[in-house]
Amino acid sequence: MISKKPTIYIIDGLNFVHSFLFKGISDKEEQASHELILWLEDLTHTELIGSTFRVIFDGTFRNISQRNCQNVDAIFTEEITADELILEQASFLHRQGQRVSVITSDRELAQSLREQKIKTISCAKFFSDFSV
Repeated sequence: MISKKPTIYIIDGLNFVHSFLFKGISDKEEQASHELILWLEDLTHTELIGSTFRVIFDGTFRNISQRNCQNVDAIFTEEITADELILEQASFLHRQGQRVSVITSDRELAQSLREQKIKTISCAKFFSDFSV
């Protein structure tokens, strides 16, 4: 069971979309990304009140129609990979004493995070714990 205490969740956006959301939910990456953001926004008003989400996508900005929500940010990387930014942000927040969890199914990224004692959750586990 995933804790419902307020947490900063950093999500490997394309990893989540490719490893989980594409499986029957949407056949297009942009639409699946949009649905991910909407679902996370709903979670910040129900089961994960007080938590925030940073969804980090590789590449340039894409319009994924994010509604105005203070607790969900979609971040697009250009100069570095999403994995590098995720590792950098999670490490910084962890060192600052923040409660942070990274949602990814990327084994190498998860291993690097666990070596720093940063909690990781697989995309499927996170989705199954909070889906209807």
